[in-house]
Amino acid sequence: MYLGGNLQRTHSGLSIMTVRKLKATISEFDMLRPGNRVLVGLSGGPDSVALLHLLVQLKREWRLQLIVAHLNHGLRIGADEDEAFCRELARKLIVMGLSLPFVSGRADVGREASDARRSLEDAGRRARYRFLNENADALECHRIAVGHTRDDQAETFLHRLLRGSGSRGLSAVHPVVEPRLIRPLFCMRRTEVLGYLSDCGLPFREDESNRDERFTRNRLRHRTLPLLAEEFNPKLVETLGASAELLREDESWMEERTRSAFAELASFEGDALRLPVAELGRLHRALKRRVFRHAFARVRGDLTDVSKAHVDGALGLLTSGKSGKEIHLPGLTVERSFDELWIRHKPGRKKRERAKSGYNGFEYKLSFPARIRIPELEGTLTTSIVTAPEAEDAASRRAAVGRAVVIGIEGRLPVIKVRSPNPGDRFRPLGAPGRKTLRRYLMKRRVPWSERARVPVVVRNGRDSDEEILWVVGHGIAESARFSSGRTLLELRWMGK
Repeated sequence: MYLGGNLQRTHSGLSIMTVRKLKATISEFDMLRPGNRVLVGLSGGPDSVALLHLLVQLKREWRLQLIVAHLNHGLRIGADEDEAFCRELARKLIVMGLSLPFVSGRADVGREASDARRSLEDAGRRARYRFLNENADALECHRIAVGHTRDDQAETFLHRLLRGSGSRGLSAVHPVVEPRLIRPLFCMRRTEVLGYLSDCGLPFREDESNRDERFTRNRLRHRTLPLLAEEFNPKLVETLGASAELLREDESWMEERTRSAFAELASFEGDALRLPVAELGRLHRALKRRVFRHAFARVRGDLTDVSKAHVDGALGLLTSGKSGKEIHLPGLTVERSFDELWIRHKPGRKKRERAKSGYNGFEYKLSFPARIRIPELEGTLTTSIVTAPEAEDAASRRAAVGRAVVIGIEGRLPVIKVRSPNPGDRFRPLGAPGRKTLRRYLMKRRVPWSERARVPVVVRNGRDSDEEILWVVGHGIAESARFSSGRTLLELRWMGK
């Protein structure tokens, strides 16, 4: 339903005070500069209507270019009416001699919530900010203004406290979120906003879902916060806001310290991030947590679904005896390799399948004699068939773990290939009692995780199309490739990095 009335009603002293408070907030947090182009999020509710009208009061003085943006979430029967209301409000302001372009969009928030297994509130928030940012990019806006009040801050603080957040989460609603999000109503109470709307006779839409106490935020707003204020602290909203402000200051300082520590410790190799265990271990535990979270965000792009338990798992890899261990986080893997931690993005199913089938790897069939160039590793493998005396002479000059070896093949010469390692490869080293994973073998030989995928292996076709590793190039031959009388002897030489 439409509420309020005349857009051009004369402003009282209350309205003038509200405009002054808005100016003070904008100045305190350096939200706007003269000449800025501002995208104003307008839902049609009281907060966003008041925000738009207040910014209109500053338009001429600050030479602002205001653009109105509305996202239709498609969740309510009245959603189309909300959109029509917002469009009409922008049009009426144009009639008043103001230039307020209007942009709108639609999102199927219900489907997005179901597909991503998120709440409607979370899916709606994500869709809304995605819409605002896309339009701000397209329209080259300097700022995006949204209508959050001090009451929203208190609700967010309490909501996150009950859910279990650290200081970053409890710092709640920020007045400015770089690079361009601003909340000009940050220092106002919701009662002040409603008073301004009434004083100016401004119409707005009332979203009936804001009364639906199936939503956590609505229960906090209508039941929990009023009860706590009545029973314990009449100025609870202000108190929670002050606590959030202190935490924001602490968070700002800690974030600077985190970025500095990360810059000192972290290094990238391709798409993997490396952290030294000893140096990281010497940091305060709180700083270690933050460095981990910062590292996860750098590799994955965000921290969605990353919990305290995940960070605890990463911290556990810093203790002794954890080399070779790895943990799996949402979208990430963290592996301890000797004195280093490696954090890498976990590929999706399709990418893993392509990697398993050789995508981004290599595989070449060998002939004897031959000289095979492997451009993926900038190396060359030379092959030849040798006699027993030649093999004995080669063995006396080279160790089996070197870059030139002699291997023995019993019976008819099978298909032999050189390829990149596969995740499930297993290998029985010369003289060893049994097989072990290639990954474990290379780890024991102190090959860093980042280099393991670049260690070529020479394999032969076995029974049932299985492949048997004969030589891990540069590291060791297999027990089954031991040369002795009656076997075909092959000399293999690797030249490369």
